[in-house]
Amino acid sequence: MHPSVEDRFAIQDLLFRYARAVDERDAGEFAACFAGGQVRITGPGFEILDAGQNMATLKAMFEWTMHKVFNHEFQVEGGRATGYTYCVASHVRNQQGRRSKLDWHIRYEDELVREEGGWRFRKRHLNVGLIETLPLD
Repeated sequence: MHPSVEDRFAIQDLLFRYARAVDERDAGEFAACFAGGQVRITGPGFEILDAGQNMATLKAMFEWTMHKVFNHEFQVEGGRATGYTYCVASHVRNQQGRRSKLDWHIRYEDELVREEGGWRFRKRHLNVGLIETLPLD
Protein backbone atom coordinates (compact mmCIF):
# COMPACT_ATOMS: atom_id res chain seq x y z
CA MET A 1 0.00 0.00 0.00
CA HIS A 2 1.25 3.48 -0.78
CA PRO A 3 2.12 5.50 2.31
CA SER A 4 -0.01 8.35 3.56
CA VAL A 5 1.29 11.88 3.14
CA GLU A 6 2.26 11.89 6.83
CA ASP A 7 4.18 8.64 6.46
CA ARG A 8 5.91 9.88 3.29
CA PHE A 9 7.19 12.97 5.10
CA ALA A 10 8.19 11.00 8.20
CA ILE A 11 10.13 8.46 6.10
CA GLN A 12 11.78 11.25 4.11
CA ASP A 13 12.80 12.90 7.39
CA LEU A 14 14.38 9.62 8.51
CA LEU A 15 16.39 9.41 5.28
CA PHE A 16 17.66 12.97 5.73
CA ARG A 17 18.47 12.47 9.45
CA TYR A 18 20.48 9.35 8.61
CA ALA A 19 22.51 11.22 5.97
CA ARG A 20 23.16 14.13 8.33
CA ALA A 21 24.20 11.81 11.16
CA VAL A 22 26.72 10.04 8.93
CA ASP A 23 28.15 13.30 7.58
CA GLU A 24 28.45 14.77 11.08
CA ARG A 25 29.84 11.48 12.48
CA ASP A 26 27.14 11.57 15.17
CA ALA A 27 27.00 8.00 16.49
CA GLY A 28 24.06 8.72 18.82
CA GLU A 29 21.87 10.22 16.11
CA PHE A 30 22.96 7.49 13.69
CA ALA A 31 21.89 4.77 16.14
CA ALA A 32 18.61 6.65 16.79
CA CYS A 33 17.70 6.11 13.12
CA PHE A 34 17.48 2.36 13.77
CA ALA A 35 14.75 0.41 15.56
CA GLY A 36 15.70 0.04 19.20
CA GLY A 37 19.04 1.72 18.41
CA GLN A 38 20.19 -1.59 16.88
CA VAL A 39 22.22 -0.71 13.77
CA ARG A 40 22.06 -3.21 10.90
CA ILE A 41 23.53 -2.33 7.53
CA THR A 42 24.74 -4.88 5.03
CA GLY A 43 26.55 -4.44 1.75
CA PRO A 44 29.01 -6.11 -0.57
CA GLY A 45 31.36 -7.91 1.81
CA PHE A 46 30.45 -6.07 5.01
CA GLU A 47 27.98 -5.79 7.86
CA ILE A 48 27.73 -2.83 10.23
CA LEU A 49 26.25 -3.46 13.68
CA ASP A 50 27.93 -0.78 15.82
CA ALA A 51 27.26 2.95 15.38
CA GLY A 52 30.37 4.13 17.24
CA GLN A 53 32.70 1.82 15.37
CA ASN A 54 31.14 2.84 12.04
CA MET A 55 31.64 6.54 12.77
CA ALA A 56 35.26 5.95 13.87
CA THR A 57 35.95 4.00 10.68
CA LEU A 58 34.47 6.74 8.49
CA LYS A 59 36.45 9.40 10.35
CA ALA A 60 39.68 7.45 9.84
CA MET A 61 39.02 6.82 6.15
CA PHE A 62 37.65 10.16 5.00
CA GLU A 63 38.21 13.86 5.72
CA TRP A 64 34.68 14.71 4.75
CA THR A 65 31.48 13.18 3.38
CA MET A 66 28.23 14.46 1.96
CA HIS A 67 25.29 12.13 1.38
CA LYS A 68 22.79 13.46 -1.15
CA VAL A 69 19.44 11.65 -0.96
CA PHE A 70 17.32 11.43 -4.11
CA ASN A 71 14.50 9.18 -5.29
CA HIS A 72 12.86 6.98 -2.72
CA GLU A 73 9.73 4.87 -2.72
CA PHE A 74 8.17 2.83 0.05
CA GLN A 75 5.23 0.50 0.52
CA VAL A 76 3.59 0.57 3.96
CA GLU A 77 1.80 -2.38 5.54
CA GLY A 78 0.66 -1.44 9.04
CA GLY A 79 3.74 -0.73 11.13
CA ARG A 80 6.24 -1.93 8.53
CA ALA A 81 7.52 -0.45 5.30
CA THR A 82 9.86 -1.64 2.56
CA GLY A 83 11.39 0.31 -0.25
CA TYR A 84 14.47 1.82 -1.79
CA THR A 85 16.46 5.02 -1.50
CA TYR A 86 18.88 6.44 -4.07
CA CYS A 87 21.89 8.35 -2.79
CA VAL A 88 25.16 9.76 -4.07
CA ALA A 89 27.67 9.74 -1.23
CA SER A 90 30.72 11.93 -1.79
CA HIS A 91 33.81 10.94 0.20
CA VAL A 92 36.97 13.07 0.36
CA ARG A 93 40.14 11.29 1.32
CA ASN A 94 43.79 12.25 1.66
CA GLN A 95 46.34 9.59 0.79
CA GLN A 96 50.00 10.55 1.01
CA GLY A 97 49.18 14.26 0.59
CA ARG A 98 46.95 13.71 -2.43
CA ARG A 99 43.28 14.48 -2.01
CA SER A 100 40.59 12.76 -4.05
CA LYS A 101 36.83 12.53 -4.08
CA LEU A 102 34.97 9.25 -4.41
CA ASP A 103 31.32 9.45 -5.37
CA TRP A 104 29.43 6.27 -4.56
CA HIS A 105 26.14 5.89 -6.42
CA ILE A 106 24.06 3.91 -3.93
CA ARG A 107 20.70 2.22 -3.93
CA TYR A 108 19.65 1.26 -0.40
CA GLU A 109 17.12 -1.54 0.01
CA ASP A 110 15.36 -0.50 3.21
CA GLU A 111 13.15 -2.21 5.77
CA LEU A 112 11.47 0.14 8.24
CA VAL A 113 9.34 -0.22 11.35
CA ARG A 114 7.12 2.32 13.02
CA GLU A 115 8.14 2.97 16.62
CA GLU A 116 7.04 5.54 19.12
CA GLY A 117 8.28 8.80 17.70
CA GLY A 118 8.21 7.72 14.05
CA TRP A 119 9.77 5.47 11.47
CA ARG A 120 13.13 3.74 12.03
CA PHE A 121 15.30 1.46 9.92
CA ARG A 122 15.11 -2.20 10.76
CA LYS A 123 17.71 -2.98 8.12
CA ARG A 124 19.52 -1.23 5.27
CA HIS A 125 21.23 -3.05 2.45
CA LEU A 126 23.67 -0.90 0.50
CA ASN A 127 24.16 -1.61 -3.21
CA VAL A 128 26.91 0.42 -4.88
CA GLY A 129 26.23 0.71 -8.59
CA LEU A 130 29.12 2.96 -9.56
CA ILE A 131 32.14 4.59 -7.94
CA GLU A 132 33.65 7.69 -9.51
CA THR A 133 37.08 8.91 -8.36
CA LEU A 134 38.28 12.44 -9.06
CA PRO A 135 41.53 14.11 -8.01
CA LEU A 136 41.12 17.33 -6.03
CA ASP A 137 43.41 20.36 -6.32
